[in-house]
Amino acid sequence: PEQPKSDQKPFLPRAARPHFLGTIITKEITTESGFIDGWWVVDGQQRLTTLQLLIAAARASFNQRGQSRSADILSGLLANPDTSIDKPRDKYKIKHKSSDYAGFAALIDAALSSSNGDLGESPLDKCYEYFFMAVTEWLNRCNDDQLEARAAALTTAILKKLQVVDIRLDDTENSHTIFEALNARGKPLTEWEKVKNYLLSIAVGEDDPDGDAFYRDHLERYDASRYWNDTVSIQRFTGKRIDLFLFFFAQLELPRRRRLFGMPESGTLRRRRLYREFRYIGERVYRSDNAEFLNMLERLRRFADIYKRIDQATKEDFSDYAREVLRRRSVLGLSSLVPVFMALVDKLGDGKKFDRSLRIVDSYLMRRVALKAYYSGFDDVAFDHVQALADSPADEICSVLIERLDKSTGRHWWPTDEQISLHLLDSNMYQGISKERIRLLLSAVAEYMHAEKPGLSLKYSPNPLTVEHVAPQGWERHWMDDLNFGNSDEDKMQLDRLVHRIGNLTLVTARTNHMLSNNPWSYKVELLRKDNLEMNQRLLDDMEGNTWNEAEIERRSKQLADYVVRIWPSADALRRELGVV
Repeated sequence: PEQPKSDQKPFLPRAARPHFLGTIITKEITTESGFIDGWWVVDGQQRLTTLQLLIAAARASFNQRGQSRSADILSGLLANPDTSIDKPRDKYKIKHKSSDYAGFAALIDAALSSSNGDLGESPLDKCYEYFFMAVTEWLNRCNDDQLEARAAALTTAILKKLQVVDIRLDDTENSHTIFEALNARGKPLTEWEKVKNYLLSIAVGEDDPDGDAFYRDHLERYDASRYWNDTVSIQRFTGKRIDLFLFFFAQLELPRRRRLFGMPESGTLRRRRLYREFRYIGERVYRSDNAEFLNMLERLRRFADIYKRIDQATKEDFSDYAREVLRRRSVLGLSSLVPVFMALVDKLGDGKKFDRSLRIVDSYLMRRVALKAYYSGFDDVAFDHVQALADSPADEICSVLIERLDKSTGRHWWPTDEQISLHLLDSNMYQGISKERIRLLLSAVAEYMHAEKPGLSLKYSPNPLTVEHVAPQGWERHWMDDLNFGNSDEDKMQLDRLVHRIGNLTLVTARTNHMLSNNPWSYKVELLRKDNLEMNQRLLDDMEGNTWNEAEIERRSKQLADYVVRIWPSADALRRELGVV
């Protein structure tokens, strides 16, 4: 007999041990057809869908290798018999409501028609492709006369060795309460999944025994949207956007419910405790007061719209100034300010009143950038700001905001004019601060200078500009005489500090940055003169001498400090500007 190839081994069937797939929860439903029994899958959708993809891929692979008997057996696990189907949607063993499973039916049809077609890039397509390749590779490990035994073994394993416990509920049992108890001992669910299930447990009733109509009307919009299910990463959080939004919404919703209904204060909310807090409020408010429950769902929808508009920050929704402030917040990594902005938009809308409130936040933030201040522990402070804004009338918002930020103490203080000036005159503004933060500061000053210049028609754009040292960090070769320093260790230390002062920093294009490099002043001045950025023209025009030296750096540091104070006013100056008492 023909010997097997070197990379193929004879297939020797062996007793397979059962594999436990876990517990699923189903609840019988009445179907329109009398020939097909229908069951809601309360828990187990992902496992059953994945198993269907395995069966479909195995069926296609079997058929490709001529194993029609095993392929036909698996076909019966994918689709109902034609004789029992009244409507096309009754064809499949599993039907999905969520758009997460879009394309599932097409994959089943492809497997049943023995044609894989063009697989896409969706998770379902990738899962099907993986199973198809794995089964095909497994079949290829044996000779042709052993294929039938291999296909039969896998078919038997699928039919008889995969085990589940199916908890079948009757009409009197709340499926969502059982789902919650069961999943408390399994893989952790996200806060959104737990809160969503809890809301469904409140909504079920005689007219909607499974909460299906409630889900369709109030919750499906979040599960069905790619936007809400995209993965986002911020400081201390990576997950679906819907979970991040839920955390922000909870800050606006839950503590306020506690205050309105006389419950004890809970302190700052934590991401991993949202479900517990929703349940605490829900059992005392939402479950017993249907109007309050529906109002909460409306607030959820309204704030979801506000969050999305803030997140996308389009020209149709916000002014150029508002979009720039929202961008600065993002660069600073202060996600804890998002619910503050949500509260402001909710109270003030997205027009001029919102811009006035942003003027306050922007001045507070950017003055702190000028002092290289950081925001450790700011989440708790921002949470308190959210609560104050949520409780304030719209016409008092700016007053409340200025007052709260102005009274911030310790590491969260609002810097004064004097502190800004003293710091920028003598501090290292290149090290110990991210390049993005110093670029934020210099870009705003450059734009302000650009707007001051009469007759400039070209709109200022901060991209793609980079931070450049005028007197270079590598000053040793050309700059010793210009900077008028000696060669002692002390002189070198002073020069290293000098070149990092804000007066020695400017913005240029990446190409110009490379050309400037460590070249002498006589070379740099020609390049800067050709630059169309008003900041660099001012750098040259305002010089009191012909050489860039320590005196010019000090002069320009003071000039830039004055601009920072002017662009981002102090609390008292803003009170006068905005007419806030």
